[in-house]
Amino acid sequence: MPRIARELSALEVKRLKHPGAGRNVTFNVGGVAGLVLQITPNGGRTWLLRVQVGAKRREIGLGGFPEVTLAMARDRAREAKDK
Repeated sequence: MPRIARELSALEVKRLKHPGAGRNVTFNVGGVAGLVLQITPNGGRTWLLRVQVGAKRREIGLGGFPEVTLAMARDRAREAKDK
């Protein structure tokens, strides 16, 4: 059984930082299974929804942070999963 991510608040999401390694880092934000915030080494932030389509895992882009808030990202993720 998969672990369930703790739901982060909007303030906790805003305070997330890249740890300094050379690759993009993802943080599970909870609320919707598969919703993650990706942070690049340069500080860019995007919302991704990880889903499985058929036998392949896909990542669906939901928009950039802070233009897309945490609440909006969760709503978009729920809509995408319903489709």
